[in-house]
Amino acid sequence: MDKTAAKTRLVAVVRVLAAEKRAELERHKEGQSGLARPDFIWHYLLQSFSTMGRASGWHGLIGNQANYRRITYTALAALTPQARASQVQKVCRAAGIRMPDKKADYILGCFECVTRLGGPEAAKAKLLARPGREAKIAFLKSFPGIGPKYARNIMMDVYHEDFRDSIALDVRIKAISKALGLPSSMPYAEEERFYLDVAREAGLNGWELDRLLFNFRTEVETRLGVSLEGPDRTTCCT
Repeated sequence: MDKTAAKTRLVAVVRVLAAEKRAELERHKEGQSGLARPDFIWHYLLQSFSTMGRASGWHGLIGNQANYRRITYTALAALTPQARASQVQKVCRAAGIRMPDKKADYILGCFECVTRLGGPEAAKAKLLARPGREAKIAFLKSFPGIGPKYARNIMMDVYHEDFRDSIALDVRIKAISKALGLPSSMPYAEEERFYLDVAREAGLNGWELDRLLFNFRTEVETRLGVSLEGPDRTTCCT
């Protein structure tokens, strides 16, 4: 299927679905309050690692308060480097997140980055001072383990104004691309543009389409007449 036909097919599905789910989409936008957190950067980095590869990891690392309290920035800053490394590794394993040792290395690397930036509040201020979407993406990608998807998703989770026309491409959306017959070799930017074009033609912004494709996956599958495969990703975080 060529891009034009694929776009037409998906637009027809999401335009109707978005109208049906409008109230729920609006409710998910309330996640913007997370940007007010003084530890915004640290919390959303942890959240990214908890869900990376498997959304259920959120429950073990973020939702489990006993685990979460042990890896707040403040808790880790009070430890020696050796004790900090040991604690992060133990918590990641106890949380049941995917690739716990690799994620522990990411978290420790991010701790060093945040510390060099002056702590979570200073890091947040530096992020928000970056002008426009691309500069903020570049800033977030400087943290270990954060690629183009999560650099977008962190800001999309709080419905930041610079990221309302963004798509956090994950295995679910890639599965939709495959079902529509799009080439698997499409660069990130090109595939994102495809979905942003779908969003515009359906009367949505990119954030709304992204969250619609995630939160209502079953309905999208049914209406496209396909069965999509792939692990979970994080929900629209609130």
